[in-house]
Amino acid sequence: MDAQLQSPPRVFLRAPKWRLMKQAGLSHTSVLTMRKSALTVLLCLMFCAPFVLLSVSYGATPSELPVLRVWIGHTALVASKSLFMVFRVPVMNLISGLMAAVMLSRASVFENIERRTSYSNMFSTVLFTAALKSDFEGLEFYATVSPALQPYQSWIGFGTLLCVVIGLGLAIIRGRKAPIPWPEMQLTMRDKILLPGLFALYVAIVIASLSGAHRA
Repeated sequence: MDAQLQSPPRVFLRAPKWRLMKQAGLSHTSVLTMRKSALTVLLCLMFCAPFVLLSVSYGATPSELPVLRVWIGHTALVASKSLFMVFRVPVMNLISGLMAAVMLSRASVFENIERRTSYSNMFSTVLFTAALKSDFEGLEFYATVSPALQPYQSWIGFGTLLCVVIGLGLAIIRGRKAPIPWPEMQLTMRDKILLPGLFALYVAIVIASLSGAHRA
């Protein structure tokens, strides 16, 4: 009799994530928008940080700056100090990031969700790699005038190299489900002008840097 009067055990089911968001007044779209905005702000800060570091340390930098290195700590070409020579590296990294951002903005043309996700993951990884590389190089430049960071300058250089290698490797792995060619890709007229223009600007900066350099 007692066994029949016992109430059945309660089973507590975890509410789906979308239901919890709905109860909090958030839709899936709004959460994605908030995440995208936060990542955009983070990337902007990461790309701006090297310009701040270089501006702060500009007055104390040596009269000659490295332009080309055959290995970390071994400079092959140097050039006289100028605003162009100091800020050319973060500008080049910013150009790389803008090109990756343009390509990332075309992810919506992929109708297949798996290919779209893989394509988006690849270029978002490239974008963050460019930003992180810019931060490492800005920190390495700042280390030349900072007594506290000078002992770690070579390690920061290794960090830059490691960042590029790992970043590109992850981009290839994350984008393996959207291999080239991309028959879905349809660039807008703006993108068709913007991408070659950014690439031409990048090449022009490289040429100008090398033309004003001499052997160390």
